[in-house]
Amino acid sequence: METLSRIRTRKRAKRKRPWRWVKKWLLGTALTCTTLALLGIIFLFGTKNGEELREWAAGTLLTTQHDYWAPYTFLPDEKLKELKQQITHPTVINSEGIGTAGPPVPPKSNLVTVTLPEKPKELIEIEEIDISKGSYYFKGKIMYISDPSRVRLVVTNRKDRGDLLDEFVKKTGAIGIVNASGFADPDGYGKGARAYGVVIHDGKILQGYNPRSGETALGLTYDGKLITGSYSAEQLVKMGVRDAVSFRPQLIVNGKNMFEGKPAKSWGIQPRTAIGQKEDGTIVFAVIDGRQPGHSIGASMNDMAEVLAERGVVTAMAMDGGSSSMMLHNGEAITKTSSPYHRGRYLPNAWAVF
Repeated sequence: METLSRIRTRKRAKRKRPWRWVKKWLLGTALTCTTLALLGIIFLFGTKNGEELREWAAGTLLTTQHDYWAPYTFLPDEKLKELKQQITHPTVINSEGIGTAGPPVPPKSNLVTVTLPEKPKELIEIEEIDISKGSYYFKGKIMYISDPSRVRLVVTNRKDRGDLLDEFVKKTGAIGIVNASGFADPDGYGKGARAYGVVIHDGKILQGYNPRSGETALGLTYDGKLITGSYSAEQLVKMGVRDAVSFRPQLIVNGKNMFEGKPAKSWGIQPRTAIGQKEDGTIVFAVIDGRQPGHSIGASMNDMAEVLAERGVVTAMAMDGGSSSMMLHNGEAITKTSSPYHRGRYLPNAWAVF
């Protein structure tokens, strides 16, 4: 039989519960309104064409959990469908030139040669990014890792939620780290316990293909080569991949900028994370801050591809962006998360340097 104190405690908990959901709804709505207002401020005086503004706004909203707001940009249905198509079905090229069927035997003519440095430089070098595009601007950091064998995927071992980046650091001793996979994120309150798509850790398949994340995967082989393309988890393991995750879109494949000459508006402007590799084997982590007027608005996918291509990256793919985007070095955050919590988001996995 319940005691009087227990009954009172249970009643108080019931009274509090609805307010928790109201708080979440208000925060999610506030974030969405902030995004719309921010875009309006950026482009009201930066563009002459109202439709261009609406395209940027729609593209940005379509790449968030608040994509249901996109129709309220009053973009023509045909244009809205075109933007959705560009996001959900980006062009995918296999960096190793392998098809998705049959045993993976890469034709040498399509390979990008990666020559590892004979005498490694400093293991980690940091470059600050500060770019103005006239109508918007962004800041961030690029981390160069000279020895690709020191880069590995770390995964959460929790069941109820993922780990914060600083928790991954404490558990593993990583000296550099950025976010990796996307995850279920209803109303911006996902706990990051399980990633979308393929996850391979230390040569073992933890998750296979998940249609929602698309087919594109990014993998790092045992001999330090970064590959990307439309691969199954089984194919990746046969190709000698040690760690891999799914996300999209590809930014650079076989030295080709996948966004060169394409309209930037389809993916909008957001905080961004990307992983790449230079021809000499150097692994590149890139994080661009966003959604923070006065500091950094965010970058388009075109911007990310261009920044990396200018720095000699020959293979690169976007990782999860938005409030997940964050970079730590020596245990300290060196980018500024757009998450309302300064330690960032709970994440299912991350790319780390040891």
